[in-house]
Amino acid sequence: MTMKRAMLLGLILVPFMFTPLHAEDDLDVTMDVTDEDADEEEVSRELSLPESASEQGRESSEQGLDTANEARERGREFGQERAEEARERGEEARERGEGRAAEARERGGSARERADGARENRGQ
Repeated sequence: MTMKRAMLLGLILVPFMFTPLHAEDDLDVTMDVTDEDADEEEVSRELSLPESASEQGRESSEQGLDTANEARERGREFGQERAEEARERGEEARERGEGRAAEARERGGSARERADGARENRGQ
């Protein structure tokens, strides 16, 4: 590898080496929303989030999961029904095609026999 290529590769890869360090920052977020004329006490109040979800929150999330699971199951059933219908239509089309092919072979055989008969009649 030439020196120029090595330097170029180094310049390209160096930023990616430090990206994980930046990504590991603490996710603690502080947001300050105050009125212009707020006093010191109002400014220093903090809202803390609870360590765990409330019972109502857990029940709501459980209902949401149940709804999502039911929708997924209905979607799966719908997809399976459509797939079965498509298979049936494909089978019906294949059978119709086979029937038409058999009819065409019969007509072709009959036409060949007539043509052979016509040639024989001309030859006599």
